[in-house]
Amino acid sequence: MSSASDREALHRPAVKSDSREIIDLINAYTRHHYGADRLGEHELDGGFNETGKLRRHNMEAWRDSDGGLQAFAGFWRCQWPARWDLWLDVTVRPEARDRARLWDAVLGWSEGHARAMAESADSKAGILCGSRVLGSDETALSVYRSRGFEHTMTETLMQTELIGASLQAPRWPDGVVCRTLNLDTDLERYAVGLDESFQEEGGYIPLSPEEAVAARRDEFKSFGDEYVPELWFVAVDGHEIVGGVGSFPSCGGNRERSYLYHVFVRPAWRGRGIATALLRTSFQAVRRRGCRFAELHVNSRNSTGALDLYRAVGMEPVWHQDLYEKALPIV
Repeated sequence: MSSASDREALHRPAVKSDSREIIDLINAYTRHHYGADRLGEHELDGGFNETGKLRRHNMEAWRDSDGGLQAFAGFWRCQWPARWDLWLDVTVRPEARDRARLWDAVLGWSEGHARAMAESADSKAGILCGSRVLGSDETALSVYRSRGFEHTMTETLMQTELIGASLQAPRWPDGVVCRTLNLDTDLERYAVGLDESFQEEGGYIPLSPEEAVAARRDEFKSFGDEYVPELWFVAVDGHEIVGGVGSFPSCGGNRERSYLYHVFVRPAWRGRGIATALLRTSFQAVRRRGCRFAELHVNSRNSTGALDLYRAVGMEPVWHQDLYEKALPIV
């Protein structure tokens, strides 16, 4: 009789009825490594149409012969790092992390599927596939390296506690005011300003104004009900949008957690306290909604001093994740 360690898991495309189990699997993994859920109850629903078939994403589920979900792989078009053609999101159940055949099956399928996606897009240069791995997951890190993935960056999850904390009021420099983002009138200026702000990040590929606006329009549409307009703020100097910050409440399905997104200040306006004021404005807004924590990811080697900024407003590192990537040529 084969043991659990050498028994091969069967796989098939994920369907909507798998969503709950996939979310449970991903949350079991993140609880194992840093004690908190990553996904909320309905966060995968947008990937399926009314009949439960895949809409935009490519997701695969691996099960043992007894039907238990052991691993998941999903491909996503990512905004960051911009050079990645695809973000490969792989989760293996913590209890199955030492099953070499399972890892081989998951990453073998993933690389083959990525190549097939590149071929269907008529790519001549192949495809650059990236993946994020928690720094504490030594097994996954070893597996990725063994398959030729190269480490390119490390991200840090920063977090601050809001309930019971003495939050400082934002102080705005002369001539700069803060208001909520209005997508109907602000989208073009917001998108161009955001793109300008991230051009100093390693690996970022600048967009034309038209591309930047189209990318942000699609992104905001993809947020669905997670977009709460009163939690998105812009700093304005005259007619210029010079910075911004948004927040998602109920991060990972936990109403106590909020996630900060699109934190930016345009280069010409830096060094004036605008980022600090935006963050403090956001902290107060999400605390009013009952959120206990605010968190975000940051490039651990960010050249603009972001780590120092976040520490200065009371945020502390929780965990690190490594970004690995591999160029897959078309054969």
